[in-house]
Amino acid sequence: MEKKIEITEEAITALNMQLSDTIIGEIFRNEKLGKNFPETNIIYHYTSIFGLISIIESQSLFCTNINFLNDKREFKYGVSVIEEVIQKLKKENFWNSILEMVEVSIDQIYKVERYVTCFSKQGDLLGQWRAYANQGKGVSIGFDLHKIDSSLDKYISLKHIEYDHDLQLQVIEELFRIVIAFFLERKDIFDWTNQNFDHLVSYVIIDFIQDIISSYKSDSFKEEQEFRFEYLIDGNIVKKEEEDIYFRSSDSLIIPYVKLETKYRKFLRDKENGEYESAGAYPTILLKNLPIREIIVGPSLVYDDIKFGIEELLLKHNYENVRILKSDIPYRL
Repeated sequence: MEKKIEITEEAITALNMQLSDTIIGEIFRNEKLGKNFPETNIIYHYTSIFGLISIIESQSLFCTNINFLNDKREFKYGVSVIEEVIQKLKKENFWNSILEMVEVSIDQIYKVERYVTCFSKQGDLLGQWRAYANQGKGVSIGFDLHKIDSSLDKYISLKHIEYDHDLQLQVIEELFRIVIAFFLERKDIFDWTNQNFDHLVSYVIIDFIQDIISSYKSDSFKEEQEFRFEYLIDGNIVKKEEEDIYFRSSDSLIIPYVKLETKYRKFLRDKENGEYESAGAYPTILLKNLPIREIIVGPSLVYDDIKFGIEELLLKHNYENVRILKSDIPYRL
């Protein structure tokens, strides 16, 4: 009888890497995974005039703790999708022992702290002006999607938001099937004496799926056409005690957030602090500013008056070739 491989931490890491490769391959050939990619080169961040000034002057974006976003059910909605899929699969008796383990362990999803910056694929939407740009007395800032993430100093996930509930269920169900099938095909290779097979598989399922469900929202928000950046404080790779958490206030809340600073700004700060080597080997190729391509002035502002101020702000901070446009919304909010 061939000797089985001990299931060590190294073996588990190797399996997870293989699984990642498997899922990436499936994304491009498995129609049930419903791959979606943004059909735009510009994403828009709606904000107040104060928000615009803060972004330009600090050369930073601000990621809000997901628990403080306007949609109170943000992440809970995604968990409800998982629970719905579990119930469907349990009726099929599809590896119920693993499904039940996922149910028991699903609360671990909430232990990862998620910070997000929200954008829209459209820069002139009435609902967005009302909700996020001071009732139209703000702006929408159009960023180059293909440059912005590489210009920032933190690792972020870029997420297309999916609103189709049937597609959400389909994708999560297919991922359950892929992950479980992957481990079952390899189960007999390993010695599981010191590891609970069902527990490991359930943990891996949750680990993979939690990143997907953070891009799921109710279709009642579909008009927002949202795209978002997500930054994770997971306690492993990124530890909370090592992260700079900032706070701002609303009328009734103290809201935690983190800054996504440009790599170039971080390089300058590190250089001033005598930490030049840690700033990167090629500072000359770093984007000096956030890649802003256009700014749309909200419908409740006097365009000519605010345009001059925006131009002066951009000039002061060495921005060039930024279009300043007027909202096409035909009336003031």
